[in-house]
Amino acid sequence: MSPPGNSKYKESGTARLLGAGTSGILELFTFHPVDTVAKRLMSNTERIHGPGQTTAQSLSKLNQVIFRDAAAKATISKYLSLFPGLGYAAGYKVAQRMYKFGGQPVARDFLEHHYGQSFTRAFGDRNGKAMLHATAGSLIGIGEVALLPLDVLKIKR
Repeated sequence: MSPPGNSKYKESGTARLLGAGTSGILELFTFHPVDTVAKRLMSNTERIHGPGQTTAQSLSKLNQVIFRDAAAKATISKYLSLFPGLGYAAGYKVAQRMYKFGGQPVARDFLEHHYGQSFTRAFGDRNGKAMLHATAGSLIGIGEVALLPLDVLKIKR
C-alpha cells in the first residue's frame, strides 16, 4: 500500500515485494483447497447422487471424489490431500503476486515520470491520473500471461 498523500516517505521496492509475496502465500493457503475441490468436482465424470441411492451413499461418493485416496483416512490427512501440486502453486501464486503487486507501482512510477504530463494534457488532471494507473495495470496484466504455464502445472499435479 502507498503511504498517505503528501508523505515525505516513499515506499521501498523491498516492502512492495515482501508485501506482494506475503499476499501470495496467504492467498495460496486460503484458496488452494477450495480450488482443488472445485477442480475435482468439475473433472468428476460419475454421478454423485442418483436414483435409489441413500444420502449416506451419496455422501460417501462425494467424499471419494473430493478426497480421492485419502477418503478413508483421518481428518488431517483429508485436509492435506487438498494441497496437491503445492510447490507449483506456490511458485505460480507468489511469483504472480510479486509481479502484479510489486510491478504495477514500478510501472506506474515509470509512466508518471516519463509520460505524466502527456496523460494530464490528454485526459485532464483527475482523469489523467486514473488513466495512468489503468495503463500501468494493463501493461502488468499483459506480462502476467507469461506465468500461466505454472498454473497449468499446479492443475496437472
